[in-house]
Amino acid sequence: MFFRASSRGLPRGLAGCSAAALCPLLSEQRTIAPIKADGAAASWSPSWEWKVAAGHPGLIGPRQPGPVPRPNEPRFTRAEVALRDGSDRDGTMWMTYRDGVYDVTAYLQEHPGGGFIMQGAGGPVEGFWAHWAQHHMSWKVEEALERLRIGRLSDYQQEQDEAQRGGAAWEDEQMDECRVKNRQKARPYCEMPYCAETKMHELDKTYLTPAEALYVRNHAPVPNVPLVDADEHVISFYDGESEVAHMSLAELHSRFPAVSAVAILQCSGNRGADNIEANGRLSSGFVRGPFEHIGLGLLGNVCWHGILLADVLQEVLPHSALRRDNVDGLHATFEGMDGYSTSTPLAYIMDPVNRCMLATQMNGSPLSPDHGFPVRALLPGITGARHVKWVSKITVGAECSSPWNATYYKDGVGGEPLQRLPMNSLILSPAPGTQISAGATSVEVSGVAYSGGNGSCISSVEVSTDRGKTWQPAVCHFDEASRYDPCRLHSWVKFRATAQLLPARGSCVAAVNGGPLQEIWCR
Repeated sequence: MFFRASSRGLPRGLAGCSAAALCPLLSEQRTIAPIKADGAAASWSPSWEWKVAAGHPGLIGPRQPGPVPRPNEPRFTRAEVALRDGSDRDGTMWMTYRDGVYDVTAYLQEHPGGGFIMQGAGGPVEGFWAHWAQHHMSWKVEEALERLRIGRLSDYQQEQDEAQRGGAAWEDEQMDECRVKNRQKARPYCEMPYCAETKMHELDKTYLTPAEALYVRNHAPVPNVPLVDADEHVISFYDGESEVAHMSLAELHSRFPAVSAVAILQCSGNRGADNIEANGRLSSGFVRGPFEHIGLGLLGNVCWHGILLADVLQEVLPHSALRRDNVDGLHATFEGMDGYSTSTPLAYIMDPVNRCMLATQMNGSPLSPDHGFPVRALLPGITGARHVKWVSKITVGAECSSPWNATYYKDGVGGEPLQRLPMNSLILSPAPGTQISAGATSVEVSGVAYSGGNGSCISSVEVSTDRGKTWQPAVCHFDEASRYDPCRLHSWVKFRATAQLLPARGSCVAAVNGGPLQEIWCR
């Protein structure tokens, strides 16, 4: 008998809601490759593993091939392209990539990254893309290049082009001790930027997720901050456009009491494969990219240590900025050293129940580089996209207009930016595809449940083997959870159940590799 989980009943906008979670139909190993619209394999594939090539000065990064030169297309010099940097009266803006010249004047309005594209105005985008390497793994970029090409460079030089591959920015992070261990305990989806989901059996091992097993979702190269320089790291605080304070971590630790909290960290894209299966391929921006097969491992439960953001903001901001009638309309925008920025409503951060903090440790040790060393925003109950790593600036004011608020991590097309985590429950064992004897009448099920950001606690968990017709109670390990976190508002509760199986026939059974298929649900 084989185990399968169903995403039946999973609502549209998976990242924004779902009280019942279902074990995804994924194998432990999956081949990932971009797919073209016609279903054929793409003509290129990103570098899923970093490598250093013989004769190359450094690390080789993934790279878009660019469109094939067209017969008799116009030729331009780099100097001619430089004159089209958007500064003239009609705002014409050209850019180059490899040997191609591209007119992006009209594309500025549809570019998902907003004004970020201006970094390449009148010149090559290679430097911009070397930092935001996701461009090299997106089929949408491939299509845009084909559509926007207007000619080629007459002074294009292959050697100069190859020197722009952008691998050097990623070299320092490759052999970090925690990263090396993470490659074993998690399933990497891409290396530049490094993104990996924790394997299910690793999540099932312990109540607190070890740093080396916790999922990683980076957007750019990891900032290199030496351990000895951590105390000197400075965070600037702004009230709107005005800087009101800047303090080093050493100053912050000396002026504010240390706190701790056990809280879920969950990526906004967790269970992306479930979302695609439940709502169709048009429901997700992950389709045809490296994240199309994300399971439930972009999740972890960690004991965080740091300083309450409410304490810091109460001291550094003018009292008028924190009046209740003002707070309700304000956001706190966090900016990281990597260039990533996003915001969360200030009222949530200032609520002492939520214990939002500037975190400097996880599970009693300094943050690893992949998890934000030396300091990150930790916002219990809020989706992971808002937990900015390597924080260097905090601004209180209007909602952030960065791509990660305006375009990405939203509740569906045209929806609001995701903020609070949904209530959720996940089956970690048995894993999909697990085989048991044909005569088995029951199976041991284990998993986790958490209430998300709704301010309540998990009170019970149930499992079903007949697609929700009947439910069996699970045993929740509340004592274990309470030892780490008496409130249990933002941490998970582990559960176990002996699920009674249906006979190997009937409406819930399908033939797979000659064996029956059994679904298990939890809620």
